[in-house]
Amino acid sequence: MNLFAEAGVQDGRNTLPQNVAAVAAQHGLEILDAAAIREARALAVRLIGEGVASADSLIELQSKFGAALFGLRQEGSLTGLLAAFPLNAAGLSALEAGVFDAVALDTGLVARPGEDPAAYYGWAFAATNHDGGRAVMMASVDIHRLLYWAVPTYARAVTADGSRALQRIGFRPHATQTSLFVIAP
Repeated sequence: MNLFAEAGVQDGRNTLPQNVAAVAAQHGLEILDAAAIREARALAVRLIGEGVASADSLIELQSKFGAALFGLRQEGSLTGLLAAFPLNAAGLSALEAGVFDAVALDTGLVARPGEDPAAYYGWAFAATNHDGGRAVMMASVDIHRLLYWAVPTYARAVTADGSRALQRIGFRPHATQTSLFVIAP
């Protein structure tokens, strides 16, 4: 697959999970299966706190979109986590209205493979070391830059480090919602 040619055809509104997986793989991230998702959730809880979606919700999301949760392994240990997915029009409306619940995610708000996305949402970024953090952040930047540049990309910071990291890669504070950040199209 020529990722760059395919991304150009998609006009910044990627509808194919395999494109997301290909960009993530360029940074050493792999799609997580159910067992690895449970491990990734435990990592996120350890690094971020208890305000994380359940493992079952994460697994459901992965089964619906196919390429939403990624991990970086170093010497057999999970050191980086990226969870992100496209939103449909209803998802974007819920996000902009301030009623989007990222912990109890309604997967009906997620754009399905083949469906034009209205936005892209960075759900979780976590890492145990510098290399893990760099891989996750660079994959995030490239997913937006190559695949979702024509739609707004959102993320919510739950830590001060997260806020700084998001702003470092181009996110700006949302005009009306505290802790929500956006990269405009």
